[in-house]
Amino acid sequence: MYGVVGDTPETMPRAQAEGWLKNLTAHRCAWIIDTDDGVVGEARLDDINETDRRARLAIGLFHERFLGRGIGRQAIGLVLQHAFGPLGLHRVDLRVLSYNMRAIRCYEACGFVREGTERESARVGDAWHDDWIMAILADEFSAARGKT
Repeated sequence: MYGVVGDTPETMPRAQAEGWLKNLTAHRCAWIIDTDDGVVGEARLDDINETDRRARLAIGLFHERFLGRGIGRQAIGLVLQHAFGPLGLHRVDLRVLSYNMRAIRCYEACGFVREGTERESARVGDAWHDDWIMAILADEFSAARGKT
């Protein structure tokens, strides 16, 4: 959801798409989510802290028609494999709007645990909303993968 209001257009203007791609390719840890339908979203590890071995996950699918197909869950699994594998991170956290239950269920299915609430920290349209903080630790990810 990226904390925005309004309908998501099917396409974006070429200049906007080029700017998005330029920013994404310049990012240290960002990926395009690509399916048989084409480019459907992006995933990033932001705010990487090498001392504390942590980062913040950001993921988004560009249109609601891509929801409910397991795309986000698969992408998150791949990002976490990279985070806890080659990057050697200990913790990955995220922020999610408290009313975004579809995303929360996906994050929980990927092993994220709710840690707290930032009350009225996100303004979406004309309303304030809570952000939930969720996180997964490297050993939790490893344990969950061992169960499959």
